[in-house]
Order: sequence, then structure tokens, then C-alpha cells
Amino acid sequence: MAKLDDIHGKLIEAARLLDAAARDMRDGTGMPAEQVAKIGAAMAEVMLVRHQIYVLRPDLMPGYLKGGEEGER
Repeated sequence: MAKLDDIHGKLIEAARLLDAAARDMRDGTGMPAEQVAKIGAAMAEVMLVRHQIYVLRPDLMPGYLKGGEEGER
């Protein structure tokens, strides 16, 4: 059974890759803006899954989402 730590790490990497792909698409590929928006929607879905992980494992939540000190990461 996969551990939430591993899944969380993979989701972070997936979001990073999606962000890079959206940036590349936006910067002069001629792809329609709707396609970039679809990548944004996928990134939002990844974040929703990460939120569910934080419900089960609050220790995985980054400091900036905990409402702690500003700039804490």
C-alpha cells in the first residue's frame, strides 16, 4: 500500500510539471488559451487531493498553508 508521504511527493512533482508545461505552452507555442486553462484545472484538482491528504496527515502541510508566521515554509 502506498504511503501518503510518497503520494504527496508525487502530487507536488505533478503540479510542478503541469505548471512548467502551462508556462511553456503560454510562451509562444500558438496553443489556444483554453488548453492552458485545462492545465490550470488539472493543477486545481491536484491541490484538492493534496488538501485531503492534509486532513489525514496535517504534518505534511506546508507552513504557509497553516496560517503561521508570514513567509514560513
